[in-house]
Amino acid sequence: MKPKLLLVVFLLICLSGYAESKELICGRDTIKRYHKKILSKPLTLKQLQILNKRHKPWFDDCTFTDQYTVEQRLKKYPFSGAYKILAVSYRGGAEPNTEISFDTLKPVQKLSHKELQLRNGLVIIKDSLDYSTVIETKTLTKNQIIRLTNIIYNTDFKKIDRANLMGRGACFEPRNSFIFLNKNGKVVHRLDICFHCHNYESDTNKLDIGTVCSQKYDILRKFFISVGVIYGTNKNMAYENHE
Repeated sequence: MKPKLLLVVFLLICLSGYAESKELICGRDTIKRYHKKILSKPLTLKQLQILNKRHKPWFDDCTFTDQYTVEQRLKKYPFSGAYKILAVSYRGGAEPNTEISFDTLKPVQKLSHKELQLRNGLVIIKDSLDYSTVIETKTLTKNQIIRLTNIIYNTDFKKIDRANLMGRGACFEPRNSFIFLNKNGKVVHRLDICFHCHNYESDTNKLDIGTVCSQKYDILRKFFISVGVIYGTNKNMAYENHE
């Protein structure tokens, strides 16, 4: 083989080896920086004070994003496996205070079976919803489901920093829920929401109400009203009876 040809082959081998080693180095560097981003150190007290001073209340306001497409949102559990989704309202689980009267001539008020059932709150037995404990029931249309997924997955803080507040109330007396049913009408998931104490509960960690930005509960409250579920959405509601 001619000397010039040998030199060309040698140079090609060297360049190939250099490129491969360079790729490996870049890969390791990328992984290293990726881990650094995830495993960020906790803020010091001084850093936290600076961040809180810089943080503005409107940072916590809600804004709609396009982070997830309709297809991506509908593939998320439990929307992906639900045959039907209900928005429901029901009486709060706590009993109202009993009226005390010294008037022995006053007749005792007798409650009907329906009224007694409504006092139980939402009842699900062996994955079956007891509809007698429900005040209002609305089956969500496809467009309404798309709106709901947009509220849950595409609603975020107006400006994100590490001082965003995501508070939850200490009390929990829900009167509204989203119920996810399979083809057999069995409950596969429920998401209970209390609009009066700004709190929620989910029977799995695979679904929540998303980022709890300032207006999130009000947005969900208006969603219930828009689909025709009114009970439980009154901001001033106490432990009143349903009439």
